[in-house]
Amino acid sequence: MTQRLFIALLTVIVFVAGYATRAWTSRSQHVPPPPAALANEYATAVSSRADGKYKSAELDRAKLVAEIEKIRPQIEAYRTQVDEIYAEFDREFALLLNPPQREKFNAQQKRWHEYRTRGQKDRKPLSDEDIMRARERPLTEVYWMVTVTPRLERLTKEYTLDANQQTQARALLSLRRNKFSALLDSTPHPSIRLSRLAPLIERVAAPQGAPKAK
Repeated sequence: MTQRLFIALLTVIVFVAGYATRAWTSRSQHVPPPPAALANEYATAVSSRADGKYKSAELDRAKLVAEIEKIRPQIEAYRTQVDEIYAEFDREFALLLNPPQREKFNAQQKRWHEYRTRGQKDRKPLSDEDIMRARERPLTEVYWMVTVTPRLERLTKEYTLDANQQTQARALLSLRRNKFSALLDSTPHPSIRLSRLAPLIERVAAPQGAPKAK
């Protein structure tokens, strides 16, 4: 078993386990089943690699572009709501920080914004492997949204959160998870799967190896 396959399968297991935990702690309420299609697709995508590389023969760019265009409004609605969930958490989390921590947080947010801006300006056609990776990214996003402890541990280490801050941050992460889980339950699977590719559709449509637009 390759390292990539092991990590991906572990991610799927943790993802499903997170939903199982949520079902147990909320057993008095109706909880929809976990989006097994997403987890199955993640495992299938990983198993389709050969020697750590994707099989480009499986990729039909024209079909993919047509699929994105067909459901673009639903994809954009999903991305808008995801961005709102992220932004709400960021605002509330910033309020928990002391001045030095908040300064570091704001600097990190600025770097992330600059990174996204550079990516939006890039017009280089995507390779087949770039496209396949972009199709998997929403699954990674799902993992980080629905698992509270790993994210809390990262935030604690990055900002040196004290015990009280950790408690409050955990509550915010749990609230974010619940909102995101509700969004997943109400969103058609293709809109989630293609959410990272839709903004890159021009670079998807361009044939691999095409010259970069000036």
